[in-house]
Amino acid sequence: MQPYFFPYAQQFRHIHQCERWIVFDTAKYTRKSWINRNRIANRDKDWAYISVPVAQGSSLGAIREASIAQIGWQDKLFDQLQPYRGSAAFFDETMEIIRSCVVPESDTIADLNTRVLNVVCSSIGIETPIERLSELKLNMPDELGPGEWALAISEALGATAYSNAPGGKDLFDPNQYRARGIELEFYEPRPLVYATPGFDFTADLSIIDSLMWLGPTQVGRWCRDEEICDYRSD
Repeated sequence: MQPYFFPYAQQFRHIHQCERWIVFDTAKYTRKSWINRNRIANRDKDWAYISVPVAQGSSLGAIREASIAQIGWQDKLFDQLQPYRGSAAFFDETMEIIRSCVVPESDTIADLNTRVLNVVCSSIGIETPIERLSELKLNMPDELGPGEWALAISEALGATAYSNAPGGKDLFDPNQYRARGIELEFYEPRPLVYATPGFDFTADLSIIDSLMWLGPTQVGRWCRDEEICDYRSD
């Protein structure tokens, strides 16, 4: 999977279901995508974007080469999260997790987003190893189609199964995987609904939102398909 900026809770549940999670940081960087932005709750308009400034020209290269454009962007992020204060039960705990993700400065968006995955997984009790494709030094073909990268990576790593997000089914040919002895699977989302006093609930916001309202313990339990308390108000 490409490295996303504070992805939604479903991705962390998906990570928990895998033996290894490969960060596809050699893919081409895409501007204004989940790579450098995500969504949080907003009292006035259901949700608002949070983002990381990425240097101009980054869209010409790979994700691993996309540089973060300015120092101190974290201050804006912290300000945008202040509306949760006084409403979300786990505001302070979540802010500490976020600070561990974004401080100190990361040079590239791939560095930052990989750190986000590692820090959040550690905070919610997910132990799946997070590895960057660019650091594995695999012998990969120069040109592959969108659905062929995962097959080539899986084969190079000796995997017997590959799991993809449900949205990419049209990119994959199950027969290609079957011919290589690799089982092709697609992640099946589990509903996650919780009380958000003072805010309208919006599904599939950034993991930040889930952590604010549920806390890392409950989010981790949800990722492991255990029962959770959603802290609904009367």
